[in-house]
Amino acid sequence: MKKSLVALAAIVVLLATVSSHAQTTAQAETFVRHIYSEYTTPSKHNSPDFLGKDIARVFSPSLVRIIRIELRKTPKGDVGKIDGDPICNCQDWENLSITKLDITKNGDVTALASVTISNMDAQSSLKLSLLWTPQGWRIDDISTADTPSYRKYLQAP
Repeated sequence: MKKSLVALAAIVVLLATVSSHAQTTAQAETFVRHIYSEYTTPSKHNSPDFLGKDIARVFSPSLVRIIRIELRKTPKGDVGKIDGDPICNCQDWENLSITKLDITKNGDVTALASVTISNMDAQSSLKLSLLWTPQGWRIDDISTADTPSYRKYLQAP
């Protein structure tokens, strides 16, 4: 009886793992699309606050810590290393939208989102390294043509 219960528990865990992995690419795409959908309102009063109150909803716990350390190091009124919105790679935005999105799984808990966005009549490409957390997908790093790793950029002296 005990062996049967152990075998049954193992099968349940295996089936749950298989079904959750089958959805992760779709979940990653939904996560990324939702983030960028928050830029659709042209009013700055409704802009996303991804470096403030919404930080943990978007970034991985370790990247949240790094961003908060950098924000604390920057004297009030000064512009530090964080001088814009890293998710749109911009300081201003208007009618921002995704023009291309490709998601590639790198493993069970990581994925790469290659995103091209249109913002103020300009195109910009970013790569979002995604990490699966207990809260769902989160951005663990951002790469652009000018900044190969946002994480490393913030940690550099």
